[in-house]
Amino acid sequence: MTNYHWLTSEEALEAMAEACAGTEGSSISAKDLMRLRKRFSMEQAQQIASQFKLRRRAITRFPRAAEMLFTEQSLKQTTDAAIAQFKTELIREYASDVQHVTDLCCGMGGDLQALANHFSVTGVDLDPEVCAIAQHNASLNSQSTVETIVEDATRLQLKTDWVHIDPDRRHDGRRHTDVNAIQPGIETLQRFIDQVGNTLQGVSIKLAPASVIPKLWHTKCRLFWIQSRKECRQQLAVFAAKNTKWNHRTALAIDKHGVCKWEYTASNAELLDSGEVPLKGSADRFLYEPKPAILAGQLAPSWAAIHHLQYIHSGVAYFTSEFSREIAGGTCYEILEELPFDLKQIKRHLKKHDIGRLEIKKRGIDLTPEQLRKNLKPKGRNGATLIIAGNPRSRNPATAYIANCLTQFT
Repeated sequence: MTNYHWLTSEEALEAMAEACAGTEGSSISAKDLMRLRKRFSMEQAQQIASQFKLRRRAITRFPRAAEMLFTEQSLKQTTDAAIAQFKTELIREYASDVQHVTDLCCGMGGDLQALANHFSVTGVDLDPEVCAIAQHNASLNSQSTVETIVEDATRLQLKTDWVHIDPDRRHDGRRHTDVNAIQPGIETLQRFIDQVGNTLQGVSIKLAPASVIPKLWHTKCRLFWIQSRKECRQQLAVFAAKNTKWNHRTALAIDKHGVCKWEYTASNAELLDSGEVPLKGSADRFLYEPKPAILAGQLAPSWAAIHHLQYIHSGVAYFTSEFSREIAGGTCYEILEELPFDLKQIKRHLKKHDIGRLEIKKRGIDLTPEQLRKNLKPKGRNGATLIIAGNPRSRNPATAYIANCLTQFT
């Protein structure tokens, strides 16, 4: 029996469940590991210990992490349960009569698990270990048919309603954002896209947030930048026969259940660049910061313009207004003090106002928030946000704002 076949066996799963139930902390104790070695081979005991550690790490991303299987690499690369649920609901929205979905390059089954709750599914991957793990994960609480196939996605003959694909962006050891450097390559992806409206009802392609798709694709798809747990996690290109938002892009955030909390959509044909948004050159009473998905989708100028905001500094995505309001996709701060970017002066201000709980945000300077905190050493009972706005392309000095967060769509 191969290692991964044993890992998915009842014997191994029961041993993992016992280990998880009887151990606290992030790893199995040396005493418990010795106990496992009395029952299993050293390699099997190490596998159980590894799964315990991976399950603990996955808890914030998967509600059923305690029952799932992972590999180190697949856990890093997989889609969170909440995002997978949102993406599954998109398919149901665009094509309500889809019965079967094929998940190409399925990995450990992050997306496959959510898809299997609503459709019959086939997961495809070149790695037999992650295929076996995906089969286990997608079968948890699923009433649908779940199968996995060890196969090259470029050679597969598809009989399915919808294709979801997560091309490998690290196939050569480096992380790629260029769609021409991912695997399967752009020719294979184009072959799937060309089948939409014929043999396929739709195709979803998972991409890095910074990936730029071919111009030809824009008129055939809708792009989503999906934010979860305060970061933009992925870009999704959706090609659907019944898509009414072709040539549009959407930034959004979801909660832990995969429900959209806010979204902002704009037509690619009407996108603005930074030069088309008014430049104030200084800050009014309120400062606005766009959320990560807005920034990743290059929507900040359009988002700012529609809400009548102005740039504080040229090309730096902090905006200002005389008015405070709750804006989907952004955070509003009331500016309490404006200072030159001088660490000694900022430190004196923090000490004078007894500020110790300090959120630090910055753009356009080289120092990281961690380096700034180390230099400032804030101590005190009060809280505030330090926002530093600079522009490395400008001779104008950076400016520091001591602010109070008023509203926030997370």
